Amino acid sequence: MSTPLPPAGRALARTVTSAVTCAAGQDPDGLRDATETLSAADEHVVREVLSALVLRLLERTNPDGLDADSVRDLLAEVLREAAGWLPELDPHAVVLVLSGALAVHEQDESAADWSGLLLACALVLARLLDRGGVPLGPELDAALGELRRAQTVELP
Repeated sequence: MSTPLPPAGRALARTVTSAVTCAAGQDPDGLRDATETLSAADEHVVREVLSALVLRLLERTNPDGLDADSVRDLLAEVLREAAGWLPELDPHAVVLVLSGALAVHEQDESAADWSGLLLACALVLARLLDRGGVPLGPELDAALGELRRAQTVELP
């Protein structure tokens, strides 16, 4: 049985859930509000959780491995779905979300606007959840659990 999340973890889980739900429902105002709330949280923690979540879902939706065509298809799906309702989406931010989760891109603070990365991440997550036919809750719990374990491991 896992230990309940501290208040900050529960708040982060609620906000991530809200952002992904708004992305899936094509609710631009709700998505902007949720990403604004996320941008006010500890950036390092948010990055860790979202990266772990994207990576988990990429692995789940590509059990035979991920190749360039799979990433290109996902990128195209995310951009195509958002084109009609989220005009401010930066395609480069979507690329950075995917490459960052796959650890093929060094984090560069000047590479993209943090709010833009959060919007892109919510869209990628919504697409991956839809592709995989899985609910967000258990995947988010697992990503938060990984972060919690990493934070409690004592260095020798």
